[in-house]
Amino acid sequence: MNKTVKKFKLLMLVLIVVSLLGLSGCEMLPDSWELPWNPASTDNPQLTDIPQPTSEAEQSPNASEDQTPTPSLPPEKLILWLPPELDPNGESEAAAVLKDRLAEFAYTNSIELDVRIKAVSGSGGLLDALRTTHAAAPDSSPDLIALSREHLLQAAREEVVFWNDELKTVMADLDWYNFGREASMVNGEVMAVPFKGVPMGLVYQSTSQLIPSNDWNDTRLNYGYFGFPADDSRGTFLLLLYLNLGGLVQNEQGLTILQEAPLTTALQTLKDGVNTRHFTDLVVTMQTSTQVWEAFSTRKVDTAFLPVDVVLQGRDSTTEAPDPAFTSPGMTLTDAWLWALGSEDLQRQELATALISHLSDTQFLAKWSEALNVIPARPSALGSWEEISLKPALEKMAAGAELYPSDTIMNNIGPILRNATLLILRDNADVVETAKQAVESVK
Repeated sequence: MNKTVKKFKLLMLVLIVVSLLGLSGCEMLPDSWELPWNPASTDNPQLTDIPQPTSEAEQSPNASEDQTPTPSLPPEKLILWLPPELDPNGESEAAAVLKDRLAEFAYTNSIELDVRIKAVSGSGGLLDALRTTHAAAPDSSPDLIALSREHLLQAAREEVVFWNDELKTVMADLDWYNFGREASMVNGEVMAVPFKGVPMGLVYQSTSQLIPSNDWNDTRLNYGYFGFPADDSRGTFLLLLYLNLGGLVQNEQGLTILQEAPLTTALQTLKDGVNTRHFTDLVVTMQTSTQVWEAFSTRKVDTAFLPVDVVLQGRDSTTEAPDPAFTSPGMTLTDAWLWALGSEDLQRQELATALISHLSDTQFLAKWSEALNVIPARPSALGSWEEISLKPALEKMAAGAELYPSDTIMNNIGPILRNATLLILRDNADVVETAKQAVESVK
């Protein structure tokens, strides 16, 4: 009996041990599951603080080939580079108008706009800094940059500004002046969107009873003294006379040229101005538009060849200057300024082009350009100006404005035209001989 009991106890002990060993090899299930991190909850820790499981694809040696790249996050900031004239933190009315417009866009899109002001040209200027940043720190390149037409051409050649199909969409609107539409194109593609032009005009005193002619080549018939920068390194006034007469600066082969017949006629216009004593002796000492405006505002000249923006800004800043009026020539020369894309990132380009569209709105552009005293690139914007006395002439000039020849051409013919101008006005040179020498000097 005792032996039977001992055997039974021993068997029970073995069974208990075996059962315990079996249970020790099993995993205990939790009473509940933890929910994954909810990105919508501000109470949860950041995603980077949560340990993430390693997927089979990540363990595979060919994972990088099989996986689709994860889309980058939308930008939280756009970088804008502007010249000093467009500084939205300035104290002018134009600065306030632009600042409000930028703030509206930033709020609507929940982003920060980082505005940086750079010189128009030179070391550290807009184009120079764009080149440097693109090469050394492309992530710091501006998403939106304001460039002159010539700087846009250079930037496009050096591939530091970028094409985006949305730019073409913005320019598909018919509401653009021809100079703006032409300025936006580089090698047949829309590379930027224009916002202002800088046309040349003939200004006179609005109180005058003798209205100057609208024809540039009739300046010799106008009353009083006429002022222009005869010592301008680009020979701008003679170039305008020449182009107005149908002269060409490039032949069919793309070579720079000057044509003798229209140049002779243009030089004769200068000679007639000297012979009729219509040109003041000051013109041969004038090199800049600032000097010409000074002569006009102090009544040393009665009519003057000046950029429209110089006159408009001078009118607002100089109370003693005569009240200006403009003639309405059918053709004039202009520069243009445009918005361009400086980042290669497609998402940043998408947001930057949306900002360009925001800044191209007619009502905003009208208010901003009028406060800035510049000619907008859209006819509807200029038509919406509150100013009424000068607007008809400005609209005529903007409609007939043509872009300056490229710097490649101007660097060749500019000094030649300047020299020819001074030979006629200062040295009383022969017109025919001067024209012939100028044509032969073109390289």
